[in-house]
Amino acid sequence: MKIKKINKIDYNGDVYNLRIKDDSGLNHNYFANNLCVSNCHTAKAATVQSVLQRTIGSAKIRFGMSGTYPSNTSLEWLTIISLHGPKLVNVSAKKLMDKGLISDVKIKAVLLHHDNHKFAEGVYNIRKRGDGQKAWQLEREYVHKSAKRKTFIKNLVDKFKSNSLILFHTIEYGTELFNYVKDNCQGKDVFYIDGGTSMEKRDHIKKVMEDTSGNPKILIASYGTFSTGQNIKAITNIVFADSFKSDQIVRQSIGRGLRLHAEKLKLVVFDLVDIFHSDFKTILFKQYESRRDDIYKKQQYAFDEIKVKL
Repeated sequence: MKIKKINKIDYNGDVYNLRIKDDSGLNHNYFANNLCVSNCHTAKAATVQSVLQRTIGSAKIRFGMSGTYPSNTSLEWLTIISLHGPKLVNVSAKKLMDKGLISDVKIKAVLLHHDNHKFAEGVYNIRKRGDGQKAWQLEREYVHKSAKRKTFIKNLVDKFKSNSLILFHTIEYGTELFNYVKDNCQGKDVFYIDGGTSMEKRDHIKKVMEDTSGNPKILIASYGTFSTGQNIKAITNIVFADSFKSDQIVRQSIGRGLRLHAEKLKLVVFDLVDIFHSDFKTILFKQYESRRDDIYKKQQYAFDEIKVKL
């Protein structure tokens, strides 16, 4: 590994900034005063184990910290415990908010009622027969093709008065949202990032998104490029345009807007929840229940449920 740049600061020693490039951008890793601090975004237990094995003998004291610690019922958790020992300190998001270290967070779960009994019953029966993957694909396709849902997102963006982030999963849907919002929302500067966006363009857009003058800036970005390791202090709204069950992805996505900013009173997260018919609990709704119970409530985020009929 080559050291790309060394910055000297007012300190009796050298500080090394090892900028390691990966698919999501540049990770900054620092070494100073015999202390190495390394970013391990999305690293699994096997990677952590490999790092620890290679540093035995050269690093006598090793600390592990995470904002997305795995569930204590998972193999990941058991492996990490076997490597690091038991978790010593647990700090909730609520504690950090109370201390003023991160922005206050408000979750607004928007329950989008499609009122399509036939479709809801169909995907429910497909899942009941054991083909959950097909049921999930059909639900997601329905959501992505819904013109009314797209119009709702456009109307939501129209109300934003400050810089905001919309997260999507598939490039096809993200491109559709970008073009629709850009063409139909007046007085907004709209930007787009996915895995194919160059690093130079990403850096430029992130810099623009920190600017709070002029029109509100709307960034439509993929979870893959913006759920981890990216921070824009001036973001005050985040919209989950696609549903996710993954604890890590959801918590990391909320983290994109937690940095403090002089003009930000709080971060508002709009979690779009699709209910095809109230008679059936389909996969996307169950994913929301998981997010609500395992993340929002446990982290003590303030949250409301808002019903909207499409």
